This record gives sequence, structure tokens and C-alpha cells, in this order.
Amino acid sequence: MQLDSGSEKKKRAQGSPKGDSDIVHAAVTDVGMERSVNEDRCALISTIHGACHLVLDGMGGVEGGEFAAQLSVDAVQRCLLGQHMEPAEAIRHAFEDANRTIMLRRQNRKFSEMGTTIVGIIIEGSSVAIAHVGDSRAYLVSGEEIHQVTVDHTYVQQLVDRNEISKEEALPHPQSHILTQCLGSSPDLRVDVKQYWIWPLEKGEATDFIVLCTDGLYSMVAEEEIFSLVSSLQPRESCEELVKLANARGGFDNITVSVIPLNGHLRDVVSPTRGKEVKTRERAMKAAQWWRRSILFHLVLAAVGGFFAAAIAVVAFMYWNVF
Repeated sequence: MQLDSGSEKKKRAQGSPKGDSDIVHAAVTDVGMERSVNEDRCALISTIHGACHLVLDGMGGVEGGEFAAQLSVDAVQRCLLGQHMEPAEAIRHAFEDANRTIMLRRQNRKFSEMGTTIVGIIIEGSSVAIAHVGDSRAYLVSGEEIHQVTVDHTYVQQLVDRNEISKEEALPHPQSHILTQCLGSSPDLRVDVKQYWIWPLEKGEATDFIVLCTDGLYSMVAEEEIFSLVSSLQPRESCEELVKLANARGGFDNITVSVIPLNGHLRDVVSPTRGKEVKTRERAMKAAQWWRRSILFHLVLAAVGGFFAAAIAVVAFMYWNVF
């Protein structure tokens, strides 16, 4: 498939894709080999918008990083439960609300340096929205390829964008840890959101997967290795093996990974089936709106009629008693 990210694609290393039957999502978060506290978070939130999967990497000291990540999960959940929007607008609004929450808490000197990265996906029927702030990533595993969907908000990514360094030079760069934005970094936050749609599988085809992860994973495990494990194992097994691999290579940071089967193929255009669903829903919404207006009109008409009828009755009563 063709998506609009500028990231390079990586061919599969080994393993064969599996079918989509009986595949459920999985997520694993691990403290790693050198940290004493896990500042990462992962969450699955069931909302009126559909399922929302989140992965976060907190920062700002032992207490600050944990606090920022958990505050963000809670804020996103509250926001998504509060009102119904299209998935892309819902997740953007939720991330912005989480940012405001952290900005307010940073006024406490104890947490003045805290913040968190965040990457998330909302799946509502065949509509998919992927959003992120910072350098936690979303990958698409599809067919024979793995593709980085998100673009890191980092200083070295800016160097890559300006062609000053290559993508391969970015990860080991001494300033690769410098973020250009995260939740809590600025009131003028820019949330990157992309809208996609799930196309149905043809007979015998394997489902696509979304992989959400923190830099504790992708800094230690190559994209080809992520592809190989995700495409050949069940989500729970692939998450566990990816974490084991990162730890075996040092586990210098907390490690979090979430593998989400889409039960279809991810596309950046609406499928014909989805197009029909949208038109049907639009017609139903217009019909419902017409009925609401019609009922309101008749209620107002009945109220006005009742008022005039009452007024006429009062006048008639007064006239009868006077004359």
C-alpha cells in the first residue's frame, strides 16, 4: 500500500503472515534492565468513538515521568468519554486536553520539568485515526513490508528532513533524545493526526497490524525484526519476544509495545463499502434531522394554536358575562 509518510519501507526478513481469525490485540510494558521505575504507559480505552489504544513515554524525573504519563491517559479517557466527534477530531481534542492538564500541573515546582510522548489510534468501524506527539511511533505491518506511519518530533528528524543527515544516522546520533515537542512542552501544541480506512480482506489474505511503541523498543530492535516477529507470531507472543530482544541488547530504557490487528488492510482512501456506509449514514442523519424539525414545528404550531384557542375562550367568557 502507499501512505503519505516520508519514511522508508523495510522488506520482511522472515516468517509468514498469518490469517486474521482469532487474533486479538496485545500490549506489554517493561521497566528494562537499567531503570528502577517504569515511566512508560500503555492503555486500551473503550469509548463512544470506538477502541482507543495508547502508548506513552513519560519524562521529568522518577515521579514526574510516571505522573505525566498517567495524567495523560486519564485526561484522554475523560475527554473521549465526554463527547462524540469523528475519530480524527476526537483524538486530536483528547491529546490537546491532556496537554493542558500537564501544563497546569507543571506549575507545581516539583513537576515543572515533566512531560510525555504519546501515540495512539482510534478504530471506529472502518474509520481509523492515528495521532502522536513526540517520538513514540506507530508502524504499519502490511503484506511484505513494515512502514513507519508517524514522523518523530525530534531535533534529528528535522536534520533528516533538511537532508543534513540520513535516516540511518538519526538513531545513533548523540542528540537523538532531544524532542521538539511533547505533551506539556507548550500551550501551542501541534498534534499530528492522520486519517485512514480499513478495507476488507480478500479470501486467504492476512490482516494488517498497527504497532505502537516507545523508543526503548525501536532504539534496540530493527524494523525488519519488528516485522518478522509481528508477521509470524500472535500479538501477545510478538510483544513478549520484542521486549525480550530489547532487554537482551541492554534494555537501557523502559520498553513498551502494542500490536493491534486491523482485520483488514489500512488505506488512505475510503473503501467502496465504507463509501456506501457513509452515504447511508448521511441519509439517515438527514432523515432524522428532518423528523426532529418536523416534530418541533408541529409542537410549536400546537402551542401557538393552544394559546390562541385559550385567548379566544377567555374573550368569549368575558363577553358572555358582560353582555
